[in-house]
Amino acid sequence: MPTKLDNAEVADALAALPGWLGDADRIQLQIMVDGDEADAIAAEVAHAADEMDHHPVIDRGPGTTTFTVWTHSVGGVTELDVALARRISQILYSAGVSY
Repeated sequence: MPTKLDNAEVADALAALPGWLGDADRIQLQIMVDGDEADAIAAEVAHAADEMDHHPVIDRGPGTTTFTVWTHSVGGVTELDVALARRISQILYSAGVSY
């Protein structure tokens, strides 16, 4: 079973993930995309998440898409969540999305 990171460990991880916010319970990134661009990004993130067998919550609002990541079984953020956040950031960078 994965181990929940503490607030300091999450803060250290987030220092290397620009735009991501959060604490030991959840980490989150909001980007300003919608429509077809958001659909394409969400599909690519879903594919990467399937490969990792770990899935973010993706919320779509007017002009925004938000990714929220945590490990349900431990009730907080683990190394797997940090790895997924890193992968999401890589996808966004490759797509030319700034945040």
